[in-house]
Amino acid sequence: MQLSVLGLNHNTAPVEVREKMAVSADELPQMYKQIFSDPRVHEAVILSTCNRVEYYIVTVEPCEEDEILYMIGIGCQVGVSLLRKHSYIHCGTDAVTHMVRVASGLDSLVLGEPQIFGQVKEAFRNAKRNGAVRAYLNRMEQFALKTTKKVRTDTGISENAVSISYAAVDLAKKIFGSLDGHRALIIGAGEMCELAAEHLDGAGIGHITVTNRTLSKAEDLALRFLGDAVPFDKFQDILSDVDIVISSTGAPTAVVSTEMVKNAMKKRKRASMFFIDIAVPRDIEQGVGDLENVYLYDIDDLKQVVEANRKERENEAVKARELISGAVVRFERSIETLTADPLIVGIRNKAKNATGEELTRFCRKQKIEDPEQIAQLTYMLDSAMNKMLHMPTKNIKSYIADDRKYTMAEAISLLFNLKENR
Repeated sequence: MQLSVLGLNHNTAPVEVREKMAVSADELPQMYKQIFSDPRVHEAVILSTCNRVEYYIVTVEPCEEDEILYMIGIGCQVGVSLLRKHSYIHCGTDAVTHMVRVASGLDSLVLGEPQIFGQVKEAFRNAKRNGAVRAYLNRMEQFALKTTKKVRTDTGISENAVSISYAAVDLAKKIFGSLDGHRALIIGAGEMCELAAEHLDGAGIGHITVTNRTLSKAEDLALRFLGDAVPFDKFQDILSDVDIVISSTGAPTAVVSTEMVKNAMKKRKRASMFFIDIAVPRDIEQGVGDLENVYLYDIDDLKQVVEANRKERENEAVKARELISGAVVRFERSIETLTADPLIVGIRNKAKNATGEELTRFCRKQKIEDPEQIAQLTYMLDSAMNKMLHMPTKNIKSYIADDRKYTMAEAISLLFNLKENR
């Protein structure tokens, strides 16, 4: 079995490419169907966030990078040539290491941010719902999540954890100085918006208004911060009353138009407005940033804001990478036992068939028809078979990862511990 990953992230692809590659929850079944149309794919997990889209696939035989590119690229919204330009591919040990680094926040825009951990867990849940996870990825999930927890416990990578939402609020503070007395509108009520509200509240924002397509969710979030909620189709009516807009919805097209903001700016007599678009695809039309006294930033713009945080965490990240490297070595040794299982099943089936045939032949020849007598003979044969196969079964698991070369005689001797029996 080989794990491979093809992905693109904030470092390799601009937001306009990432938003084309983004896979919504509704699109996952079709995407998994597309991936499994290639008979070489045995298991798969798709991870799609605002900063990355990654396809993890397990193949029985190793695949070349170009094979993986075409295997996945054929069903994507961008051409293979564009995907090649903006993507990265890791195979084998590198793919295993990459997945754990991603789950640990070591590959995030904000180094050490904790949200990706939950997103990786959700990606595995979705993959299981689509029947895409079997033995290898089951083990991979357990290993990745367990190692990530250890990274966060044994290093300082998660201390004072920040996120995209934190970076957005930090940028707003730099624009306005103090947020005291200012008003904010949050469009959306998901995890990113919830975090944005927490950080705004912590930064001393004067008032928070929340809007969402499901009004009850907006009301629940607003209530936590003593704010208010407005229906989604009415939020443009209050744009002129707010100074800061943070948007993160799952809408396929923009929800804030240039015309909306232009009208709001007229009502507020050109007083400055600050927009942060942390959605992929983007929620705010790009023309908004061209308006006078309007500041528009998207996810890619946040890189400069988070760079200072990255430097502070880099020392802890070094420790985390070392921890992950050692864990990956141990994981790869353990995963080799997966290849032992079909061997052991095959050997036992052959032995079972052979004893069954001999028992049938013996009973026919001896004219044995008594069920109780046949059951006793079956028990005796099964016991003898299990005793005979116990040692080779144990040794197959022990030596399956041993890459040394043995003669046939040496291999048989090892499997049955013949030297010890002399």
